Amino acid sequence: MLTTSDALTHNLKRLAYLRLITCVGIAIALVYLPYVAHHPPALTIPWIIWAALTALSFLNLIRAKQKVPERSELFAYLLTDSTLIIALIYFTGGANNPFITYLLVPIVISAATQSGTKTWTLCILSMAAYGLLLFYHEPLHVLHVHSGDLNPHIIGMLLTFVMSALFIAYFVVDMAQQLRQEQQQVAQLREESMQDEHLMVVASQSAATAHELGTPLTTVAVITQDLIKMPNLSTEERLADLEEIQQQIALCKDKLKQLVRYSTQESTLDKPLKQFIQDTLDQWLLMRPKAQYHWQDDASEPAQAPEQNIQYSPMLQQAIINLLNNAMDANPAKSLGIGLFANDLRWSLCIEDHGQGAPESVLKSAAAPHKSENGMGIGLLLSHSSIQRLGGTVELQNKQTGGCHTKIEVPFCKNAC
Repeated sequence: MLTTSDALTHNLKRLAYLRLITCVGIAIALVYLPYVAHHPPALTIPWIIWAALTALSFLNLIRAKQKVPERSELFAYLLTDSTLIIALIYFTGGANNPFITYLLVPIVISAATQSGTKTWTLCILSMAAYGLLLFYHEPLHVLHVHSGDLNPHIIGMLLTFVMSALFIAYFVVDMAQQLRQEQQQVAQLREESMQDEHLMVVASQSAATAHELGTPLTTVAVITQDLIKMPNLSTEERLADLEEIQQQIALCKDKLKQLVRYSTQESTLDKPLKQFIQDTLDQWLLMRPKAQYHWQDDASEPAQAPEQNIQYSPMLQQAIINLLNNAMDANPAKSLGIGLFANDLRWSLCIEDHGQGAPESVLKSAAAPHKSENGMGIGLLLSHSSIQRLGGTVELQNKQTGGCHTKIEVPFCKNAC
């Protein structure tokens, strides 16, 4: 797998090889010029520039071998290349030099590897240099064009075009292949991440289901003990107890079926918010037949909420039931206060109990595990994790009059959560 550093190192190597090939071509041209010119030109400075380009190529290779390139290093080399090429062209005929076309190569490489701002900077520099080289340069008479002659200028234009075209094609094709490989790697990583995420969700759902099964199993255990210890119960009482055991067993089976459906990504609840909350409360009462609740402000039903069907994950229902159980355990003798509020974007469910209030450690961090005298002590942790996974929050605040105020806030999910 290519990392960002690996890709940068690979690009530096390619740039170094392209520049070395270019230096070979420049060296051949500089050696050839004195033999075709009537008056041998002064080529000391062009040879110095050629030496600088060659040294820069070897520096690229060394940096790439060390695998310590900086992010801005490639653009610095491209900018240096363009500057040295412009200087070389200035001393060898200016805009009449066919090698001026090579200025397109750094621009193309920059467009394939750098940001738009850097590419436009290089482009403007090259265009401005081209315009200035039309008027300011050291003349090279061998480049003057004569009609019908196949002179060095025409040959140079052909060779420069061929070399530039080959370089651009090689670099862009190689970059496109590397980009396709990176896209495949990103797609594979995304798929693996989604699989890992689903496994984590299923694990969380399994833990929540195990915690939720604790209540009906405890109820069954208590009723069974009563049936054993009190053999003189009337037939009606025995039937009532057996019926309740049957309900709790059916509830356990339903929870396990929900877990299987969720593990295969087949389970979502598609219903209006008010119905979802009411069904959750009804499910909770099946688990705790002696529990009670009332709507705050003497409300007989949940507050006004959007009527369209919205999909909810089953983990949300389990999280709410866990919080209802925690609140009911605080003071089983009194009913819970329930409030539902909603707008176009989010909805919130408030639960008020009449216990002694939540410990300070719980108020500071509901996402951390806490010891509990009732149950297994992980209900709040699982609820917070499940609701947070859906983009929601859980807030606990002790009331001055006693008890704890629990607020669940969740954004509406119009796609499968």
